[in-house]
Amino acid sequence: MVDKKKLQKLADIVVNYSIQVKKGEKILLRGYGFDSYPLIKELYREAIKAGAIQVDVRFSHDELSKIFFDYANEQQMKYISDLDKKIADSYDAMVQVLSEENPYELSGVNIKKLHVAQKARKPLSDILHKKRWCLLAYPNLASAAMSHKRLDEWEDFVIDTCVLDWSKEEKKQQKFIDVVSKVKKIRIVGDETDLEVLVKGQKWITCCGKRNLPDGEIFTSPIRDGVNGIIKYNVPTYYQSHNFDWVKLTLKNGKVVKEESDNKKALTEILNTDKGSRHYGEFAFGLNDKVKEATRQILFDEKMGKSLHMALGKCYDECPNGNDSNVHWDLIFNFKWADAEIYFDGKKVYSKTKWVDKKLSFLN
Repeated sequence: MVDKKKLQKLADIVVNYSIQVKKGEKILLRGYGFDSYPLIKELYREAIKAGAIQVDVRFSHDELSKIFFDYANEQQMKYISDLDKKIADSYDAMVQVLSEENPYELSGVNIKKLHVAQKARKPLSDILHKKRWCLLAYPNLASAAMSHKRLDEWEDFVIDTCVLDWSKEEKKQQKFIDVVSKVKKIRIVGDETDLEVLVKGQKWITCCGKRNLPDGEIFTSPIRDGVNGIIKYNVPTYYQSHNFDWVKLTLKNGKVVKEESDNKKALTEILNTDKGSRHYGEFAFGLNDKVKEATRQILFDEKMGKSLHMALGKCYDECPNGNDSNVHWDLIFNFKWADAEIYFDGKKVYSKTKWVDKKLSFLN
């Protein structure tokens, strides 16, 4: 069982720092899986204490979603009412807590059905994500098993990666941005990898506990047609109920023209979701040194210290590159595991296990 004091501290960070609840506001708390209840309860308490006039709690469960996709027709999958949109627009902020009991519950669902429902609900998602929001996970047996950890060990890991001094982390991230924002082209070289990414003129954003917990990255979007070469993402991942031990992509003018993986069928289906799913919407460096190993859970692994990740699909409004999609899939590249070298405008700044540029030595 998660230590209650730690849980209360986490809820305090989310409500009073991440989404900054104010008196009279309307808040949506969404629990994905009933195991999320202990954290939802503490978030509810903190939101009421902060003066929220309305705190709506909603739970969903993949067992119900499986029933829906088994029996719903296309009209049902596409149905979104005007009332749904009005309700979504009425909230000032949203917190989503992930704690599904079986991450593979939807693995047998036809991916085309998932795409139909995702496309239909995208207007709701767009409305809610223009508000203040935070996404985090609550540890349970399923996520502990996926991470190959004991439950008590996993509980400590999840909470400890979230309750950092985020104001201090923001200063470190800004120092990194001061350097990288002047860079026009980033080159990544490593195991089965040689990729060039154009970022000239793109805006970089700090990530210090305001959107995700755990947090700890800086991100931008690459020039949409400015990614060329090959990259093998070496951190095992899970997306849309599928496991991928590795993903290797070949890109030409920003578009994936060849894909390889130990789960190639699922990879190709995801890449073919829509026009934007073969282009990148995000490029980021992971900076959370509390995350040292892969958990097969993107929310944690994308923050891994001395790593980068690139998201296929939708870009963020804070640093747009014109790419839109129902997909936003972060693929992660660990520097050490790839024996990597990173170049900024032709200058080597990272080699093997450390940042070698003096301006970036503080990241070691």
